[in-house]
Amino acid sequence: MSAVTKPELEVETKAGSEALPDGTDLLGDQFKIERPLSNGGFGITYLARDNFLGRDVVIKECYPEVFCRRDGKSVLVRSKQHAEKYRAIVEMFMREARSIAKMRHPNIVGVHRIFEDNETAYMVLDLIHGRDLLSVIKEERHRLTSDQVKEILIKILDAVDLVHQNDLLHRDISPDNILLDKWGSPVLIDFGAAREEASRETRAVSSVLVVKDGYSPQEFYFAGGKQSPSSDLYALGATFYHLISGEAPPNSQTRMAEFAGNNPDPCEPLAGRFPEYDDVFLEAIDKAMQILPKARIQSAREWMHLINSKEERVKPLKPRAKADLGKVLTRLVSETNEYVLNSEPRAAKDLPPLPLPVKKVSSKPEWADEFNRETSEAATNGTSSKKETHSTSQPRPDMLAVPEPERKRGILAWFGRI
Repeated sequence: MSAVTKPELEVETKAGSEALPDGTDLLGDQFKIERPLSNGGFGITYLARDNFLGRDVVIKECYPEVFCRRDGKSVLVRSKQHAEKYRAIVEMFMREARSIAKMRHPNIVGVHRIFEDNETAYMVLDLIHGRDLLSVIKEERHRLTSDQVKEILIKILDAVDLVHQNDLLHRDISPDNILLDKWGSPVLIDFGAAREEASRETRAVSSVLVVKDGYSPQEFYFAGGKQSPSSDLYALGATFYHLISGEAPPNSQTRMAEFAGNNPDPCEPLAGRFPEYDDVFLEAIDKAMQILPKARIQSAREWMHLINSKEERVKPLKPRAKADLGKVLTRLVSETNEYVLNSEPRAAKDLPPLPLPVKKVSSKPEWADEFNRETSEAATNGTSSKKETHSTSQPRPDMLAVPEPERKRGILAWFGRI
């Protein structure tokens, strides 16, 4: 699911704002600006109309206000010395937009098109009807249950894990950049594209473009600060710290100053303060918000493992006492006997009669060999006595070798012995 925008927030263009006026056409007449939605130090987000597809969309304009200014529709650099830096930011904006467009995740905003116009770059995203976590925090009637908060965090962690696997950082995680759609599912929006390039400038410039007090880690506050996945996780922890406690955490620079002076951390841990949440869940948020990067949770996957480990842990089986086992066996035997005694005998089913055994009959009776042998001997004796008379004649094949009377007497004699 792709998404982006805060349609419930009525954002009005301030006097002197650099936003494009309502009704402005982009990319010829394909898109028409309807109104601005938000205006930050790095870019301006608009509600727009896709005239070709006939649908509402969100368009984000690359507009690093420290380096550029508006002249009609066009965006111009403030001075020639900023020209190279401004162009590098625009190119990184487009490069990261392409990278985000390749990621497919139900909890990450989808980028559907990027283009250049008015001497700057734009990305087109889907419009999502919902509210952001900042509005949820402000309105008591929208308070979330502990189970809902945990489900939202797990989904966002899975989305952030995919972002980091693609060697990207969000750099602007905060309550107003996590939307809840009409089904209550979170969507991570407004990636801080090209903020890494901007953060290489002076401290004053990088603080305007990159940081968001209460949510940005201390490494975002100085030029050239080393940013890593733990930087995003700090901001995510600060976001859920605000969601659970109702108060935004202290500025990370203030915390760093107190830490350097060996003073207590002004950020009070969540663990132990909210009984509706597991201690493991709250302790993981506290760990993600450690001041020093090396002391934080280092990956979104590690964070998910920490908060899921308690549920996934296999509980050991407790063996029953021998006395309890004996009682169980006695009860089972008693119930079985009672069932057998009280059960009605089953009616015998009519079974088909068993087939009688069939004796195999040989195709040649047992007496046939003996009979043939005896008749052959009789024929031999009879023919030998007449050999002299019929020595020159040969018996015809169709004539019996034994005369009929003798053959009958032989058959009767043989049957008489049976």
